Amino acid sequence: MFQRSKLFFWTVEVLLASLVFFLWRQMGDTITPVVSVINTILIPFLIAAFLYYLLNPVVKLLEKYAKVSRVVSSLLAVLIVIALVVFGVVYLLPILISQLTSLINSSQYFYEEIQTWITSLSDNPAFQSINIERTIQELNLSYVDILRNLLDSVTSSLGNVVSVLINTIFILVMTPIFLLYFLLDGYKLLPFLEKTVLKRDRLQISSLLVELNRTIARYISGISIDALIIFALAYIGYSIIGLRYALIFAIFSGFANLIPYIGPSLGLIPMTIAYAVIDPQKLLFALPYMLIVQQVDGNILYPRIVGGVMKVHPITIMVLLLLASNVYGILGMVVVIPVYSILKEIVKFLTNLYENHKAAQQSKKNREYGIVEK
Repeated sequence: MFQRSKLFFWTVEVLLASLVFFLWRQMGDTITPVVSVINTILIPFLIAAFLYYLLNPVVKLLEKYAKVSRVVSSLLAVLIVIALVVFGVVYLLPILISQLTSLINSSQYFYEEIQTWITSLSDNPAFQSINIERTIQELNLSYVDILRNLLDSVTSSLGNVVSVLINTIFILVMTPIFLLYFLLDGYKLLPFLEKTVLKRDRLQISSLLVELNRTIARYISGISIDALIIFALAYIGYSIIGLRYALIFAIFSGFANLIPYIGPSLGLIPMTIAYAVIDPQKLLFALPYMLIVQQVDGNILYPRIVGGVMKVHPITIMVLLLLASNVYGILGMVVVIPVYSILKEIVKFLTNLYENHKAAQQSKKNREYGIVEK
């Protein structure tokens, strides 16, 4: 059925995704507590699953070539992750804070430049009828007022800050535990299912599970390698050009590249905004450089690394990203496409089973009535 009309299939895809988004918005506060509870467990679970697909090949290599037991190799993999997190907190975090503080301080100059530019518009004959200075005052756009409003919003939500801190600690503790169990027992799941639930697997569900597992592994490994390459190229390019906040912009570009389609463009926003007024000359070098990197990535690297694993229409992707960002933020935008692709493959598998069943029933009836099939 899906193969007969691609237009019908993609239309149904977009409509279903839009319907899910609409229903989610309508339910609103009713499911918020449920989502909060799910987030507490789901976020470390998803992060651990993501890391599992990255580290499982390393564990297999250690088992095969270094003759290290599964337990020891899994522990080593988890310790490597913990060491990288500690390194990031101890070494990279102070650098990020220093660069971010400098960026915030320079934003005052950026704001003053914009305010001067807006004020200068009053000299333009096209804007003579508009009192721009009065409009600015009415909008309460002073730099001090913006900071005061920001601080007031932070102060009024100190309870949320404590909640976020507790959730962060929970994620940091539970993620390594989930990851260790995944590495130790993840490969046993399919054989266990084949011996129990799928012992009489006439529908070949085990083959579907194997293919889905391979698809997820290829996709996660591919986008992670691709994001790492973008981070490295961005950091090298920004450093050569002489951007003061190269590390922040490169990390943002790398993580943004995990988001399909819109990620590379999102990764350029902080750098573009920061240097549009501060140093436009460097922006004239940095922006074309990253656009060239994106073209190379989009036309050469990404298709070769990720391949044809993700087969979802761009419009559907936009709707799914909108829904995922509203519910689970950046993490949701990263995982929504592979999750959706998996669900789509399952639906296609079930649809094929149903159509094969109908064809078998029709063939049986034809034999009963002596009808010769062509």
